This record gives sequence, structure tokens and C-alpha cells, in this order.
Amino acid sequence: MDTPKHPRGRPRQPDALTPAERQRAYRARLAAAGRAVRVQRVIEDAFDSETQLIVERAFFEEQRHTLHNALLKIELLDEDRARLDRRNAYLEGELKRIEQRHTISLKEIVLLKQSLATKK
Repeated sequence: MDTPKHPRGRPRQPDALTPAERQRAYRARLAAAGRAVRVQRVIEDAFDSETQLIVERAFFEEQRHTLHNALLKIELLDEDRARLDRRNAYLEGELKRIEQRHTISLKEIVLLKQSLATKK
């Protein structure tokens, strides 16, 4: 025995208003009460699809060009950062080598002073 599944949610009333009809009734109630009705969107009658399409195409082309330039700059900066990281690693190695040489020289100086002091 297969029983059909019940649809989810509350059952729809046969005489229920659509959302557009509810909004229209709400605006009518506001207007009847003397309150200002706010309209969010005004549709312009003088819409030229060819001009609008050209304007949008030009805008998007400019944005694409700007994005391309920004990506190139990011790539160049990444290359510079990688080069500087390599240079920094090299210089850190050189600094450690010089510090070791300096430490060895200081030890030799101390030993020479001690040996000189014992000979006097």
C-alpha cells in the first residue's frame, strides 16, 4: 500500500491572494489612510535597448581591462617578492657566515692575549 506523500507546509487556500495582489492591497490601504506610498522602483519609458546594451558593454569592457591590469600588477609584485625572498635568504646565510668568522677571530684574539699575558 503506497500512500501519497503530503506536500510540505501549510495547505494553500483556494481564494488566497498572490504576493503582488497583497502588495497592491497594502498600498491601497496606505493611500486610503492618507499616508505616503513609497515606490522603490520607477520604470523609465525612454529605454533604448541598443544604447543601454552598448553602454553596459563598454562598462564591462573597461572593468575587464582594469581587472586584467590589476592581475598583471599582482603577478609582477609576486615575482618581485619571490626574488626578494631569495635575496633575503642569501644575505641571511652570508650574515651567519660573517658572524661565525667574527666569533672565530674574537676567540683567536682572546687566546693570543692570554698567551701574551703568560709570556710576560
